Amino acid sequence: MKKEAIFPEALPMPRVAYSPAVKAGPFVFISGQVASDFQTGIPPAATINPNFPHHGSNIERQTQYIANNLRATLEAAGSSLEQCVSFTLYHTHTQELHGASEVLQQTFGSTGVPPHTTVLLEELPVPGCTLETDLVGFVSETGQRPEVIQAEALPPPAIHGLNGQTLYHYGVKAGEFIFTAGLTATDFSSGLAPGAQVDPNFPYYAESARLQTEYVLKAQQAVLQAAGASLEHVVKAEVYMTDIQDFYRLEQIWKQYFPTDPPARTTVPVNDLGVPGLRIAINLVAYVPQDGPAKRTIRTEAAPIPLAHEPQAVQAGSFLFFSGQMATDYRTGVPAEARVDPNFPHYSSAAEKEVNYIVKNIEAICRAAGTSRDQLLRRRGFYTDFGEFFTSFAAWAEAFPTDPPASTTVRIPGPLPIPGCKVVIDLIGLVPDEST
Repeated sequence: MKKEAIFPEALPMPRVAYSPAVKAGPFVFISGQVASDFQTGIPPAATINPNFPHHGSNIERQTQYIANNLRATLEAAGSSLEQCVSFTLYHTHTQELHGASEVLQQTFGSTGVPPHTTVLLEELPVPGCTLETDLVGFVSETGQRPEVIQAEALPPPAIHGLNGQTLYHYGVKAGEFIFTAGLTATDFSSGLAPGAQVDPNFPYYAESARLQTEYVLKAQQAVLQAAGASLEHVVKAEVYMTDIQDFYRLEQIWKQYFPTDPPARTTVPVNDLGVPGLRIAINLVAYVPQDGPAKRTIRTEAAPIPLAHEPQAVQAGSFLFFSGQMATDYRTGVPAEARVDPNFPHYSSAAEKEVNYIVKNIEAICRAAGTSRDQLLRRRGFYTDFGEFFTSFAAWAEAFPTDPPASTTVRIPGPLPIPGCKVVIDLIGLVPDEST
């Protein structure tokens, strides 16, 4: 299995160093797509005609523009929209959720929108763009298709297309991997499910974050069981939180459901989850091999050891899933090496120093897993401040002079789980099999 960077001719060239897509084995990782040609900002094709302001909407045009680019990128990698296994939508405006959903319904057609996670956040890297998406596609050499997981134990999603097809899948199985949707504590009937609500008669005898976390993890258990797996097979979790103060509450429940060998985990603060009262969304990747170990936890003293119940990384087959990387030593917060010297505040960049610190730790974790940073497949950068985005990305580019990983960049509300950190980076890498 080898890494292959893909630059489709039909797509505009990125303005910073990343690959529009990276293919490795049965998966293709697509960079974050916004409705921009990277030359004029938002092109006419992605916005309504000002002479006809009531014919369509900007979000519909932006979503269609993105969908066309996703289709072209997947086809260039030998995949298709029908073979998507994981989809993330980063919105900046709650009122645009419905408009984007209608376009996606038409885009994905009878197969339905793949398991996805929808979050609301602060800003995207191109002004005026209000939606960014990234996804993972499946590429099978045997013609195998992703298998939709029918989680009969869970309430049927209430969101349907005009012709009745489901717009929401709980999960799919693709080869030896299972990808679940970003689940929240809703029963698709009452918004926040009654089982995840604090009893108003006893407001101090429960905590919303704990109840919602447990509700979501129970639902994820049901999805995995329907696919012939369990939480023990989970190798990666993405957690989105509307209040980072809930992190400790989530952590207590997390330890109960993952008592040993927890998955790699990236935790990201967001503005909203689209339904009033929802505080936490979680999606998972599980690995169920036909033979051999289900996963391998990576640990090295050459990189900081997380304080929370999460490893530095987890290997599943040939893929390496990292926990969210921040510029912290987990002892002093942000260490001096990753901070601007307050005596010389104008002689360095805080974001650049953080990225350089993170890259050093990435390299150490890769070595411990038997690979190198050149084998990174996908990067997601969650920034609390875009002011130094370009400077930090230039530092990132120096570490990846050729075939850089696919990349998604968005701005989120602060603070991060480690106050003082400006960016958290989520990563997937490849551990090459030399025999292939």
